[in-house]
Amino acid sequence: MTDFLTVIYDYPHWVFIALGGILLILELLGTSGYGLWSGIAAIVVGLIAWVVPLSWPILWILFAIFTLVSAYLWWVWLKKHGKDKSGKSEINQPQQELIGIKTIVTEAIINGSGRVKIKDGTWSAKCNQDLEVGQPVEVVAVDGLVLKVKVLNR
Repeated sequence: MTDFLTVIYDYPHWVFIALGGILLILELLGTSGYGLWSGIAAIVVGLIAWVVPLSWPILWILFAIFTLVSAYLWWVWLKKHGKDKSGKSEINQPQQELIGIKTIVTEAIINGSGRVKIKDGTWSAKCNQDLEVGQPVEVVAVDGLVLKVKVLNR
């Protein structure tokens, strides 16, 4: 047993490379990116430890820094490329994504109520003025399954 611990102590690069491999395997099980960036950071620290002999505390500090930096850079990249969906949709309210869609009236809006077409279906709609069939409108709000619309100028 002491030989095994001596080997681990003398060869920290293998410990970090193995840790990186384990974290990458865990990522395959679905850790939403946490295992990916920690695994890559562990492998980088293992490669650095292979080239430059550093103490264990310094290697763990490097591992923590690389994990935080890589995760932050990935977050920045996602925000820059529009793939961060944290603010785009509320859970259990997908109809909120309909706000801003331009469409037409399919059933005249009379006394504030009618229907509008969105994709291959129609939705109940409310407007503060009467509108005829074919009138272009824009969805400005959603109240349950009823869309509030405003008139678009032709």
